[in-house]
Amino acid sequence: MVEKQTQYITIALAALIIIAASLIIYTSLPTDTNELDLNEDENQSINETNNQTIDNSNIYFSVIYNSTETEYDLEELESVSPYTGKGQYIKTKLLPDSIVISEIYNYTGVQIKSFFNLLNTPLPENFNITVTSSDGWVVTYTKNQTLGDVICYDETGSILTNQTSIMLLAYKEDGAYYNEIDPDGEIGPLRIVFVGSTESTITSSNLWSKMVTSLEIIPIP
Repeated sequence: MVEKQTQYITIALAALIIIAASLIIYTSLPTDTNELDLNEDENQSINETNNQTIDNSNIYFSVIYNSTETEYDLEELESVSPYTGKGQYIKTKLLPDSIVISEIYNYTGVQIKSFFNLLNTPLPENFNITVTSSDGWVVTYTKNQTLGDVICYDETGSILTNQTSIMLLAYKEDGAYYNEIDPDGEIGPLRIVFVGSTESTITSSNLWSKMVTSLEIIPIP
């Protein structure tokens, strides 16, 4: 009789141990599938962000001459003989006290003189162009400047006498669209820059324009 009671007690203890172990395992598992769903939602959100494409469909540039306005979207700009060159700017207002030069970047865009060749009307002998930005800023360039005849500098801020530059409407910097590297539109999506034909050229920061939207050719009598 005592032996049977001992067996019953042993079986009961074993059952309790099994139940307790089961409870421990159960409580360590997620109590709600929302935690797993949240992780899946986060992963999906990350994947959607990584796969998000930059919208360049609203980029337009206008060339105005003789009251005629020709508008180009980004696709059309990219079809106008793309040119890539290296350029830097120097803050000439700080010379000769301080020398501040930007980093070298590869800029891709359209040479300004290419727009002249696309006009159906011959250009006057002499003219200026005004470049307007989306914030209302306007910069005026002479004919010679648009053809690359600008002052160039070396790394010490000294003027070079045997170097010219190329005026470019840039839509890419180091191979990336400005909408990608500048989503807030503080520089792009189009920018006036000056680049070298074979190597980097350093020009005055006063010549560079950001957030460019249009170019107007103004004849000089």
